[in-house]
Amino acid sequence: MERLVGAVLAEREVRATVDALRALGSEVRYHCVDVLDTEAVRATVKDIYAEHGRLDGVVYAAGVIEDKLLAEKTTESFGRVFSTKVDGARAVLDAVDVLPRGPRFAVLFGSIAAALGNRGQCDYAAANDALEELGRRWSTDERRGLTVHWGPWAAAETNGGMVTPALMRSYAARGIKLIDPDEGPLSLLRELAWGAPEVHAAVYTASGW
Repeated sequence: MERLVGAVLAEREVRATVDALRALGSEVRYHCVDVLDTEAVRATVKDIYAEHGRLDGVVYAAGVIEDKLLAEKTTESFGRVFSTKVDGARAVLDAVDVLPRGPRFAVLFGSIAAALGNRGQCDYAAANDALEELGRRWSTDERRGLTVHWGPWAAAETNGGMVTPALMRSYAARGIKLIDPDEGPLSLLRELAWGAPEVHAAVYTASGW
């Protein structure tokens, strides 16, 4: 039931985001693709490139969490969390690599769990650590792979993100502040505009660590 409700809410968030962007004058194309389906990912990237004649950048933010203590985790659960993040990113980066004119940057959304760890998230931490290495290997003198290890975000008006009410209470009890949903994107844009090209990983948090 939770998965079904989550899917419905996710679809609503997508429609609201697309409508908001179009209201601002943006031309938006939304493609629904399983990032673990390498052929579908490659076909979608190819279609986008054919339509526009270029692909300037990539932002990869796929991920799932199934938090449990290590003793309670199953191999299947670990695999789902790890492969969604890592194999999906590899599929996207491989797809743009064969374009005649590939992107100048790829931003991979990691997690502060990769840098500091987090209770119940050994799989998620490992996945985001591997994600950073993928971005590093993708980088060249002509393009930058940047993994941003985000701290937890506050819920936006139309998007609750991955921070549930229970997680919010847990963070508050531990003195962990949440990233403002308006400031987060601005931080990323500043890093892309003025960050050192040789830096391939950054940690962003509202807690001042």
